[in-house]
Amino acid sequence: MKQLLIIQAKPNPSGKDRLGNVVPSSQLAGEWVDFKNSGDEDYPLQNIRLHHIAYTAQYPNGVWEEVMIFRGVLGVSRVIRVHSGGEIPLENLYQVDRSGADYHLFTGGNYIWNNNRPDSPRLVLQQNNQTHELDRASYSAYPPEGRVLKRVGNNLL
Repeated sequence: MKQLLIIQAKPNPSGKDRLGNVVPSSQLAGEWVDFKNSGDEDYPLQNIRLHHIAYTAQYPNGVWEEVMIFRGVLGVSRVIRVHSGGEIPLENLYQVDRSGADYHLFTGGNYIWNNNRPDSPRLVLQQNNQTHELDRASYSAYPPEGRVLKRVGNNLL
């Protein structure tokens, strides 16, 4: 059976978010979410997308926003870690942000995951103008700083 599962996230890295107007690359990359091929066969990632809940003035209750589109094939038991920010050398990451994943991808953007409101990483299959949810896991507002949230049921705790 094919299955992708969000297994953990680190939405609130340790330390200051900003030094003046500059966000250090290692700080951005310290914010991430992991998903795993927990099925028993390779999983083609064509048309698979990662979303999160974005809160804006227009959508104060939140709206799904695309974070990344994937390609390739994810082998059985392999883990992809999606980091916020631009790509940096893996040796520039803290050990906690390097270990536990087979592949490291970077969003190329700013912070993604909410800290002052709840959020939900969500994997979807986008096909024929339809969105099919594959998996979702949620965490509460104000996740502990520097903690890796592990999946329990449909929650990241």
